[in-house]
Amino acid sequence: MQYPLPLALFVVGICLFIVFYFVSKAFYYRRFVTRYRFYQMFPYEFNYPNMFKQNLYGNLLFIMACISIIVFYEMNPYKSLYSYLSIALAIVITMLMVVLLLFPLKYLRTHMIVSSIGMTISAALPVINLFTALSQLKLAIDGIDKALCIISMSLSLILALSMIALILNPKLSFNIYYDTTVDENGNEIKKRPRIIFMALNEWWSFFLFFISPLSIVVLLFI
Repeated sequence: MQYPLPLALFVVGICLFIVFYFVSKAFYYRRFVTRYRFYQMFPYEFNYPNMFKQNLYGNLLFIMACISIIVFYEMNPYKSLYSYLSIALAIVITMLMVVLLLFPLKYLRTHMIVSSIGMTISAALPVINLFTALSQLKLAIDGIDKALCIISMSLSLILALSMIALILNPKLSFNIYYDTTVDENGNEIKKRPRIIFMALNEWWSFFLFFISPLSIVVLLFI
């Protein structure tokens, strides 16, 4: 491989993100004696109620993971308008993710705006990567290189469509508590539904940010 450094940055970013999630999950359980489930809980709940310092190590790992991905795009050897757009989008998405990680739902208006923008831009990032692969396809001569470009484009398209499908889900809502049950003493108990789609969408936009460079990684083997 001609470009081992971008590959290393991608792997480091993915690993740091995974470690961030499990470290944050462990601290969450330690505080609330409740298992954290990404399909039922929002990213900000890792830091509830005291924002950044509540999950200091997890947040630092997350920031380092984001920096790794941003530098990955900076080190992208296929320089073009699309590569510079990718860098700009990666920086913007990172800022939006940090807001989602720190701002609870009591700031509902801010959370809704940031979440909506973040999910939309997360879908745009793989689209930009798709055009990067398309530009390389036009230059490719060898059959293997063309195949790698097509694989890269297909990955980007699948990732973009996955986010768009979740955005268009009619079950989206910012309400956390839906189900109400009555215990043996007649007290009402509010219970989270099995899936909170807005929480799932926010986490998927996070995951998409870290996995989207995979389509560029494929191009590194040209």
